Amino acid sequence: MNVPHPIPELDPLSLPIGSVVDGWRITGWHGRGAYGTVYRAERENGEPGPVALKLALHAGDARFEREGALLSRIHSPHVPTLHGQGLWHHRCGAFPYVVMQWIEGVPLYTWAAHSALTSRQTLRLLAQAARALAETHATGGVHRDVKGDNILVRPDGHLFLTDFGAGNFRGALSLTWHVLPPGTPAYRSPEAWGFQRIFWQHPTAHYEASPCDDLFALGITAYRLVTGAYPPPTQPGEGGAEVWRPDGPGPRPPRDRNPAVCQELNALIQKLCAVCPMERFRGSASEAFKALEWAAERAGPPADAPLFGEAPAPYSVQDLSAPPPPKKELMAQRALAWGVVFTGVLLGMVLTPFALSWLRAQQTQERDDEALDGGATALGNGGLSISGYTAEPHPGIGLPMPERPFPGQRKPPCDRKGESEIRGGCWYPIKNTEPPCGEDAVDWQGGCFVPSLPRKREPTSGEP
Repeated sequence: MNVPHPIPELDPLSLPIGSVVDGWRITGWHGRGAYGTVYRAERENGEPGPVALKLALHAGDARFEREGALLSRIHSPHVPTLHGQGLWHHRCGAFPYVVMQWIEGVPLYTWAAHSALTSRQTLRLLAQAARALAETHATGGVHRDVKGDNILVRPDGHLFLTDFGAGNFRGALSLTWHVLPPGTPAYRSPEAWGFQRIFWQHPTAHYEASPCDDLFALGITAYRLVTGAYPPPTQPGEGGAEVWRPDGPGPRPPRDRNPAVCQELNALIQKLCAVCPMERFRGSASEAFKALEWAAERAGPPADAPLFGEAPAPYSVQDLSAPPPPKKELMAQRALAWGVVFTGVLLGMVLTPFALSWLRAQQTQERDDEALDGGATALGNGGLSISGYTAEPHPGIGLPMPERPFPGQRKPPCDRKGESEIRGGCWYPIKNTEPPCGEDAVDWQGGCFVPSLPRKREPTSGEP
């Protein structure tokens, strides 16, 4: 394939608008993580309309070939369509990319926070997600990182399961030597943790994620969606994890935390979160889809009651792409945001430089430990070095959102005014600001965020 050699100064970390990647013209910046940057793009001839182009940060990253191969097998109205994949040639090497359907939506938890969500709506959303999983599993694939961040919802309620960078399929080459596959700890099944506890020192043991793992992660997502909180962590040794033992009772029913959850939804979430894998619809996402869809149609009037009271202000997808304010106004907004977070918080002033140093240390460790197939997702936190190219944060470009909170950072419930829950931590958005965020903030979903720190030290062993 003949590909024009791009200008050497172009950086895969942050391509300027107008850049062309193998015939795809960059029209916007969407997000960045450990292994890829997502851009809005279009064909130079304008067809097939806007697409999402995910470009690897590291030359020769094999994850992208596997992600493209998995997406090419899946044909679902709830999974982004693959439009193409290839290599972008750079002076540092060949950087793989995948091109997918552009989804004009927002993450599931964000969407729910700006709607008067009911049990019936939740059942319909979960049914769509279960259908996406069923159609993925039918190809011999598994997603391996189902969670709210990887589920996008359009304004019309149509749902897409996204980010298959951590996914796998039958016959694919293994890219990891770790006992457990990539995934997000808060959503990992009890049987996966049990396997690691037994085989953590075994030189060749690898846990094979199954449809039961995807269904469990969907159950945790649903639990968080309808209660606003996670169930106890599944990782052994964490507080409350004993409920997930083979003879354990499992988590409290969602209705115990939120009485507005209807009986049908409550029962199905409990089934998805069952301790025993085969109690999760016998590992069949198709059965889960049918049960959720049936309940959405047959549930009585209680299913139409709002789960969290009145609806908040409407949410617009376009709000995410608001242009950045003038530099002076931006500096004032940043100063105000930091003031809100850290006013009177001596601990915050102490922890902020430590937190950023800690994140960079985590990235370095992840590069060492997960050089082949680490991190929660293709857009997770961390970095690695391949073929002599190292993608460290450049001056003037903020750090990506970490996979876990900083030491001492506030954890859910994120109930202070203006706080947002992201990846198990509480964050303050810097309004009207978009990446690159600078070195005093982190980038997330097209916005810039600073961590929320407590006014007094809080335990570090709470809910994930």
